This record gives sequence, C-alpha cells and structure tokens, in this order.
Amino acid sequence: MKHATKRTPETHGREWGVAAIAAAGLAVSGYLATTKLMGAAALFCETGSGCDVVQASRYALFLGVPTAAWGAALYVVVLGLALAGLPAGRWLAAYALAVAAVAFSAYMTWLAIVELGAVCPWCLADAAIAIALLAVLLVRRPASKARRSPTRPARLVGIGLVMAVGTVVFSAGVFAAGAPAGNASYQEALARHLQASGVIFYGAYW
Repeated sequence: MKHATKRTPETHGREWGVAAIAAAGLAVSGYLATTKLMGAAALFCETGSGCDVVQASRYALFLGVPTAAWGAALYVVVLGLALAGLPAGRWLAAYALAVAAVAFSAYMTWLAIVELGAVCPWCLADAAIAIALLAVLLVRRPASKARRSPTRPARLVGIGLVMAVGTVVFSAGVFAAGAPAGNASYQEALARHLQASGVIFYGAYW
C-alpha cells in the first residue's frame, strides 16, 4: 500500500547577493541625491570635472527631484524584495526594475557624453552596480520547469524590451519637456555651476 506524501511548499530564502548589490546601489544613489539637495560637491568631484558638470546640469533633476533619488528609491524596493525572498512573482518585479535601472543608466551615460561632453565616475559606478544587479538576478532566476513558467526566457526577453524601451522613451520625454531653447546643455551646466560657486569673471574687450 502506497502512502501519500505531502509536498512541502517551496521556500525562498533571502537573496543576500542581490540584497548586497542593491544596498551598494542605494548607498551611491543616496549619496549623490543628498549632495544634490544640499548643493554640495560629491567626494572626488573637483570643480569643473565631468562629475561636477553632470551634477550641475538639468539632467541632475528628474520631475523636480534629484535624479539619483529615483535610483535610491528603486534600490530600496529591490532590497526589500531580496530580503523577503524571490519566488517567481517577486523575482519578476526585481528583474523589471533592474532592467529599467540598466536602461536609464545607459541613457544617462549617453546624455553625459554626447550632450554635456562629460564623464561622471559616480554615474559610471552606479551603472556598473545596475548591471551587476541584473546579472546576479539572472543567475538566481527561479527554476522554470513548467512550459508556461512566468520566468521562461522568451517572456523575460519581452519584459526586458518593454521595460528598457519604455524607460528610455519616458525619460527622453521628461527631459525634452524641460529642455532650454537651443543646444546649450553644456554651457547651461557650466554657467549654473560657476554661479553657484561664486566665480566672478573679469575681462576686457579690445
């Protein structure tokens, strides 16, 4: 006589690797957001450096809030998900947020280089953290034995494309809505920084 065995529900412990990377992203983004709000210069961000120009530009604000603050909020959510465990549903949420973070970081890096002619080490560090987060999440993807698993590769590609394209299009729209007349992004950032620093120009015209 066969005895029926009870199946214990699959448990999902805390994802410490994902949590650690999210905490690192929170630290960097939170630090940049704080320095922006306080009007202070970030560490290793010398006057006139690429980091300084980016922080003084209009791209340092997104919907009236320091751009880095949005990144900090994203990492807080991912950190909470990782500490709660990542079954398929929560893993998908963390994955979608990580894709959005990578797409936004890539877009911001492009803006800094092309529009401002600057490279921000802090921003690159944040981008590297976002990429690492996405990579670790993919490695820790829940097993998908079922044919219609919510974490099957085909579905992940679709979700990733939607999140990446949607993030870039939405961000471009927000920045375009607040764009100044003409192509003066770099000059605007430099002028604002010099004004905030109290620099006075002395010159003569001959």
